[in-house]
Amino acid sequence: MKLKYLLISIILFNNICLADSTTTLFTKAHSLFERSLAGDESVTPVALQFFNILSMKYRDNPLFIAYKGSSYTLLARDSWMPWNKAEYTEKGLAFIDKSLQMLQPKHDQETMRTIPISVETRLIALVTFMAIPESFDYVEKAKKVLTNILQSVAFTVSPKIIQAQVYLEAAKISRLENDSISEKQQLQKSLDISPKGKFAKIVNNRLKELDDK
Repeated sequence: MKLKYLLISIILFNNICLADSTTTLFTKAHSLFERSLAGDESVTPVALQFFNILSMKYRDNPLFIAYKGSSYTLLARDSWMPWNKAEYTEKGLAFIDKSLQMLQPKHDQETMRTIPISVETRLIALVTFMAIPESFDYVEKAKKVLTNILQSVAFTVSPKIIQAQVYLEAAKISRLENDSISEKQQLQKSLDISPKGKFAKIVNNRLKELDDK
């Protein structure tokens, strides 16, 4: 398995050396990540190695480290052995914690694909914290990250789809806390911001479930 990852790394490194821009590289890596997130286990190790190389090439960019960390948790999701699941999750969380510690005021102004780096770094942390098993006890950290996002001026100028996703994650926290009123409010905010966006179907379905109770 390690040899397979090494070969992937060599191929990706060659691609990165020939690539036109950081944004192009990130877009390719993010596409793989999204496929993995949707359940395509075959691309999980590729996404991980892509972000591993990006994080090594651009060591001062917390966003790449956050995605590397999240990719590790996806690798944990795809693993069969319990000890591998635990190891990969812990490793991924450590990278995400590191990325959050790296954030500075300048990352509110710096962007990747028009999204402030600070906002997307925190968002991928939030999404990951809410996706891992509750036994890792990261809900409180998720709430802290959410607060930091919502209090950030950079959040208000982020693309609507990003804002909608943040409120969707906020609704998930409310659901965990059995606060249906807050959950509905957060879901409605997500829908109001992006009524026909990527998360609209998920939001509408959950709102219907709540109304039917």
